[in-house]
Amino acid sequence: AAGAMELEVGSPFEFVWRNDELSEPPGERPAGFSEENRMQSRITECDPPRKLSFTWSDSGDVTFLLEPRGKDVLLTVIHRRLADSVRLSVAAGWHMHLDILVARTDGRAAACC
Repeated sequence: AAGAMELEVGSPFEFVWRNDELSEPPGERPAGFSEENRMQSRITECDPPRKLSFTWSDSGDVTFLLEPRGKDVLLTVIHRRLADSVRLSVAAGWHMHLDILVARTDGRAAACC
């Protein structure tokens, strides 16, 4: 059984995503992506519930920031030091994932792709 992720700077974790599980029914998987993707990562900053940063594979890092805005919360995603060769596809992936997150938090069906 998988253990809980330790929310401490320096803690390693395996980042796993399955594009086919993002929406119901599943959307079309992006070209070149397998059913499941795994990446070894490490927490670089952690300030629950406001900030979480982690390494993105062997290069770059991702930061999630949460800021209260009245009854809403602003989510900012910052992806730094990403290789030029994958920047466009990763940016498109973040847009798709964030659109699904917004749909789900609004209680709407998440449409993929």
